[in-house]
Amino acid sequence: MQNYWSKEDLANFNSSEVFKALEDRVIDTIKRVAILDNKIAEMNVEKQTADTKALTDATNEATKAVKSLSESANNLADDQEFSPDDEEEDDTLHVIAELKSLAQAAIEKKDMKLAYKIERTIDEILEQDVVCE
Repeated sequence: MQNYWSKEDLANFNSSEVFKALEDRVIDTIKRVAILDNKIAEMNVEKQTADTKALTDATNEATKAVKSLSESANNLADDQEFSPDDEEEDDTLHVIAELKSLAQAAIEKKDMKLAYKIERTIDEILEQDVVCE
């Protein structure tokens, strides 16, 4: 736009301290906004990383508990014919409910890989053994 101004107007604009001060304030404000935007983005990334790590840790603990439960069940099945008690079924249902809530939290965080792992763990727990004749 300055290319279309007359020489006199352009000279007045370039020598105007008011416009220079305004330009400096605008540039300073833009720089501060950029810095704040970067800080907010870093905080969001750190928060998401912490949430994902906590969710992954909880899933790993649940998976270990399920594996331990499966190993215990297998050991009991080797020793004697195994029939689950009502209390053990309640524990299994409680673990499944926790895993479903973890899967839902993973979906809300858009961590589909973790949600898939949790769903596979639930499927393994619920999977019935098929006896071949």
